[in-house]
Formats: sequence, structure tokens, C-alpha cells
Amino acid sequence: MSLMVIRPGGAEVRVRPRVKLNTYFYKEVILDNAITGIGATGQQAADPDIVYDPVNKRYLVYFFANVGGSSETYVAESRDLFRMKFLAKAIPKGPSGAFDSVHAEKADVILYNNVYYLFYSGKDGTRSRIGVATSTDGVTFTKHPSNPILEDPEGTGYLDAPTVIRWKDGNFYMWAYNGNGKNVIFKTTPDQFPLGWTRIGDLEDPRFSILSTDAYYDEELDRILLLANIFYPRPSGVGEPARTGMLALYVCEEPLKCVYHGTLLTSLPRDTRSYPLRYCQQNVFAPSIIKVDSGRYVILFNCTEDGSTASERVFRMDLGVEDEQTLHIIGTYTTSTSPEMFSVLRLPPGTKAILKHAMIYAYAGTPSELYVWEGEPTAGRDQVIAWVSGTRLEFNNRITINEEHLGIAIKGTPPISIAYSFELTIKPAHDVI
Repeated sequence: MSLMVIRPGGAEVRVRPRVKLNTYFYKEVILDNAITGIGATGQQAADPDIVYDPVNKRYLVYFFANVGGSSETYVAESRDLFRMKFLAKAIPKGPSGAFDSVHAEKADVILYNNVYYLFYSGKDGTRSRIGVATSTDGVTFTKHPSNPILEDPEGTGYLDAPTVIRWKDGNFYMWAYNGNGKNVIFKTTPDQFPLGWTRIGDLEDPRFSILSTDAYYDEELDRILLLANIFYPRPSGVGEPARTGMLALYVCEEPLKCVYHGTLLTSLPRDTRSYPLRYCQQNVFAPSIIKVDSGRYVILFNCTEDGSTASERVFRMDLGVEDEQTLHIIGTYTTSTSPEMFSVLRLPPGTKAILKHAMIYAYAGTPSELYVWEGEPTAGRDQVIAWVSGTRLEFNNRITINEEHLGIAIKGTPPISIAYSFELTIKPAHDVI
């Protein structure tokens, strides 16, 4: 017996039931006012960051909330990254005149030599700079006397949302958004850490802005997984767009060699009415990633509800599959416009697919073009895999699908009716990186 799932385009997807597909999902609101009791407005729980506490066998989740117009950093604990228990305020804003006198937010925490180092964005109403604080228990922190420890080397006055890892060479690396649509990359050595940062390069893309990021070095893969909050189109000026709405994945062989691997999650359609999905209609951003098992990761991220009373809450998404599985996709489709594009499969986050066989046959109407594509179901954001100017397209080549969607495009005078069949193997991303 097979498991049958309906996909866009009316396709029937048969999945062998012996393998569990671990795709992304929204289980519930992980953090908001109802859980923390902080009583924040707008930003109830924003920019989460996850660290595992090996002594107490728990996850510590850091986030900021805005109360009375100022954002401060808080911490909660969890055993399973579903149920959260609010603990305390970890970093308060500073006194008048301090670099963090207005906001102390967007924390990134790294555990090194039994000390928790919390890097955060400090804002004084004019500039955004990076500070650091330390703790022995992950809950009670002391701000470093050298704060702020970093500001934008390009002189924008804006350096925000740091993420820090220790890489296999023993050095520490930081990515931080500088307000110009890119992340500046810094490096420091163990003997200077948490100070001594030197700029070594940038993470940027001409197509879009790269805002807040979160990096995780997976020793098993020997790769850095870097989640990025991206924004189309790339805005002008220094600052952060009011609405972002896409999470992307980069895979890095080393800190200065990161390759874009596509979008993991975008804002949901605005007509969504179900709870809690309705909170993800306008803004999806601020990711944090942690490995929970071989080939499996948990991502916490923010969603914002459509409308002027939008509030930021933390949700959970899973990344990866537990094993390889085969998909057989069959279906029919009739066009109403030309050209017409549709997705037959949306790949689960953290996976890659090998397309083994594809067939498209127009049994009614006369198409001028048929083609199989990967990417996004929007003209200009798709990549042609195979094309024909006839009524039948078929191939048996093994093709790696790297993008989020696999689909079909049809050109010609509508209506055109097609039947199609695909056979694919889906694997965890680490099998094909």
C-alpha cells in the first residue's frame, strides 16, 4: 500500500511508506506573549537563537521583545524545541548614553570553554553596533567592558544581527548585516576571542539583499549551513526593509565560499485563514538553526501577520529527511492561458532530488513548446531542464534538482491538455552536497 498526496497540478504522488519524509511544518506558535507573559507589543518574540546546554541537557532559546518602545533580550528553555519555559531577561538595554541605550537585541550565542558568549545588536537611536556579554549558566550575563566591540567598517553606522561560529581551523567567524544589503564577514583567533575581529570579506548577491543570517558548522558534513533572510528586490539606502519574507539556504565549504542553495520558505498566501498559519502571511525572517540528529535540523524563525497590527511570533520548521525515498508523480493538466507554468513537486527543505525519468504528452490541443523546469513558478526565475517544440517530451537522464520546485511549462493556444509522469529519488541534502 502506498501513501498518496495531492500536489499542485492535480498530480498524484506515491511515496513508499517505509520511509518517513521529514519536511517543514508549522506545529504551533513556539514563543509569544501567551508563553512568555512579557506583554510585548509588536515584537512579542523576535530573532530567536538556539544553543544546547550540555550540563542541564536542555536547549536555551534567546529572543528579543519590545516593551515600552525598547527591545531587550530574553531567554527561555526547552527539552524538545516545542514546549518552552520562559526563564529571564538575559540582556537589558543600557543606561542613557550607552551604545545599547535604546535596544539590546538580535542575540547570537556560542558556547566555548564552558562560557556562553552572547553577541548582540546595540542601538542608541542613531547607530547600530555589536556588543558581547558572557555567562557561565546561559541565563545571567555580564556585558563586556569593551562594548561596543564592532561597528560597520564601511562607515554606514549600521552593523546588525551578528552570527558567530568556530570553524575547523580553530578560529572564529562572524557574519553581520551592514545595512547595504550584504553581510560583512569577520574573523578572530582563539587568543583574542571575543575581541580582535578583522574584516575578511562579504556575503552578498546582486539579485537580493542578505539581511540577518544564522550559521552552523556541521562537523559530520564538514560544511557550514548558513540560513539567510533575503529580500527582493535589493533596496537602496542603509537600513532594514519593513517587510522581508524569504528564508534561503547557503552551503559553505569554508567561510568565504558559500553557495546559494535556494529558498526554504516564503510568506504564505494572504487568504490563509487557519491558525497559526495566518501569522505567516506577510513576513518570514530571522532564522536560527541547530542540529538535532544526523541529517536533521530544527529551524526557529519569525512570522508576521498581515495588517497594521502585525506581531512577531516564533515558529518551528524541520530540515532534512531520514532516508532516501522514491517518488512516482503522475497527473493531468489543462491550460487556460499561454504560457502556463505549474509546479508538480515542491522539494522538502534540506533535500535534493535526482530526476530519473520524465514524460509529458499533449493529448488535446497543439502546444508550441513543452518544457520541464526547476526553480520558481515565475517566468524569469525558472531554469529549463528539457525542452521540445512538439506534443511529446520524454527523457531518462539522471538530473540533480537543486532548486525548490520542479515543474512544467506549456506554450500554445489554450486549451491544451497534457498527461505527465515523473520518477525521482529524494535524498537528504548532505548526501549530495
